[in-house]
Amino acid sequence: MSFDSLMKKFMSPVGNPQEHIELTSRSSSLDSFIKRFTGMAEESYFFYNGTVELRLDRNHKYWRVGELSNLIPVNGVTDTTHIINISERLVPWSAKVCIAKLLRLIPTETVDGILRIKPLTLEEFTVIALEAKSAHKDRLDEAADIGHLAHKCLEESIEHAIKNDPEHIVRVLINLPQDELATNAANGAKSWMDQHNVRWIETEAKIYSRTYDYAGTMDGLATCDSCQDKACCPEPFKDRLSLIDWKSSNYLNVGYRFQAASYKHAKQEDTGINIVDTWILRLGKNEDEAGKFEPWHLGPEDFTDDFAGFLACLNLTRLVDKVEERMSTQKNYVKSIRKEQKATAKALAKEQEKLAKAIAKAEAKKEREAEKAKIKADAKAAREAAKNETKAIIAEITKENTNEISSGTTQ
Repeated sequence: MSFDSLMKKFMSPVGNPQEHIELTSRSSSLDSFIKRFTGMAEESYFFYNGTVELRLDRNHKYWRVGELSNLIPVNGVTDTTHIINISERLVPWSAKVCIAKLLRLIPTETVDGILRIKPLTLEEFTVIALEAKSAHKDRLDEAADIGHLAHKCLEESIEHAIKNDPEHIVRVLINLPQDELATNAANGAKSWMDQHNVRWIETEAKIYSRTYDYAGTMDGLATCDSCQDKACCPEPFKDRLSLIDWKSSNYLNVGYRFQAASYKHAKQEDTGINIVDTWILRLGKNEDEAGKFEPWHLGPEDFTDDFAGFLACLNLTRLVDKVEERMSTQKNYVKSIRKEQKATAKALAKEQEKLAKAIAKAEAKKEREAEKAKIKADAKAAREAAKNETKAIIAEITKENTNEISSGTTQ
């Protein structure tokens, strides 16, 4: 079957004929096939004047389209920086939220004015403890939802400003989320934009570095001015091209700097522009931080070390992936050998069982034949004995008759 015939087989209309994908060429056939059956994003992203094409699958993994339309995996920025171990902070925090949830779930009662734990069976306590175990995941999921809602509001507000405001300034937030904490986070971002006269160039932009072969999504690119707060902007400046990265986490960590540096390098490598500053902004979510933000203002002097940190993470990620792949190959090889050995042992055991059965059958046959021969010999011996006994009787009778005749003659 030819390639186009195969494509037509898969792309043949089902139900509504209008859903049929017209195959105009071999490349368009493959493109339609990839989009329909591999989970790739419907929209491609192009870099370096359209010479590099990236696609994003449903699992948010990047793929570069090769010369023959083959898909080549590309390291994502966020996953790369996740190789930094922050468990020293997360483990105590996880224990803390687990204990807090456990204390909330344990039933209590007041006896003689003293708050006590109600009597519990071991089974009841185990159920409560297992429910409390997921406290850290519940908190992380909740924080992720808040961050997603805040980011969505900011993205839509910035896109609206770029399309409708002559200066590309976010005058008002649109589509504010119903969640109060997400609204607090978005308002924190709006406060920072107002104080720094932010004029947006783009938001949620895909980036790709051809030199280092990694990809990601940059939150935004804008022109900014300094604010009046010396703690935020020690030196006054105006109209600086800046990379913006929103964070709705509870704290800022070094991995965020590495991420931002990777976005900056890729954007500059692709377009040739000079990005001066980087802003990493932690948006306030709780009531105490409502409308506030915690900025990290990074200048050109910070870029070299931060990007070197990202490249170290990228190199380590690829080394880990390479070794894990080698380990997986080795495990699969050992597994296949063990499977082969097991199959061989099973076959040998089967042959041995078959041989044992054959030997047992031969032995049984031999025993039956010996028993049959013995019965035959015994029967023959019995017949001979009976025959001899008959002869002896006849002989005795004959002898007696002879004696009687002899005796009569003598008389």
